[in-house]
Amino acid sequence: MEEVVLVGFDGSETSGRALDWALSEARSRGWRVRLVTVISAAGVDDPQVDHQYLASARRGGEGVLQTALDRAGAMGLQAEGHVVSGDPSEVLVDESASAGLAVVGKRGRGGFAGRLLGSVSSGLAAHGECPTVVVPERWTPGTTAAEISDEAAAALPGGPVPWLVPSPQGGTDQGLHPPDPNEKFSYAGQVVVGVDAAGSSNPAVWAAAETASRHAIPLRMLSARAPFYRDSLWLDNVAGAQRFREEVTAELDAALGEVRGRYPELDASWNFYVTKPAEVLIHATRTAELMVLGTRGHGGFPGLLLGSVSQAVLHHGLCPMMVVPRGVQV
Repeated sequence: MEEVVLVGFDGSETSGRALDWALSEARSRGWRVRLVTVISAAGVDDPQVDHQYLASARRGGEGVLQTALDRAGAMGLQAEGHVVSGDPSEVLVDESASAGLAVVGKRGRGGFAGRLLGSVSSGLAAHGECPTVVVPERWTPGTTAAEISDEAAAALPGGPVPWLVPSPQGGTDQGLHPPDPNEKFSYAGQVVVGVDAAGSSNPAVWAAAETASRHAIPLRMLSARAPFYRDSLWLDNVAGAQRFREEVTAELDAALGEVRGRYPELDASWNFYVTKPAEVLIHATRTAELMVLGTRGHGGFPGLLLGSVSQAVLHHGLCPMMVVPRGVQV
């Protein structure tokens, strides 16, 4: 792994937003930037036509790439640019093997209208060998998703904002009911990471902690279990509910203790919700600075590279989202 931020750039508005995020992050890390513009063959049988098309596409790609290189240079960053022919997803996945971080827009220039997540961003998030950040279309630096588009936020799946579950007696008191049931929870100015029973063994937790620590902003570890997580009766059984909360609290406290041990200066805490995990994480993207996800959650199907929760959040999320592969060392 090299200290390089890989950026897929096609000149579209969305890739421009991804470039903004990537350049800022590269400066924060003190890393180099590798900009890649991918061109595709004409798809015709005539070699001469294909050659002429590729030559023209390469010239256009070089012009697009120079714009991005100029922006990187204006920020004092060391940057290199490459125009590569091939399938964009495959090219970027190959490039991710030698990068420390990859950044793409949610949908590029060739994306289908109405498609929430482009094939390039979904392919890189699922198959990339380094953490991948997907930047939504309407995101702009310094603005929360909720401020960008109330219409987009209203279209989020799920019902009202779920209640936080109170910690059991003797717990950490990190999970508390909000004072007003109509109050909307906010994670503004915070890095949020989805946490399941895998706890700190998920490298997404450490990628989130490192990012929050470097930017000197709080880390919030969000965990959610559906009411039918163990059985459909536990919410109606006081003893069962208490035992369930104690088990979850113990898991989260253990993960939190490890994070605080490695990053003692970090403002870190956890919250636990009773709801479908994807719903609470998607709602959190309305205000979060960054949402961090694992590629596949605890209990996911073997062979499924990108879990259903991560897929749902990537499709509907409104803030930049980082997906961290299982095998990555952070």
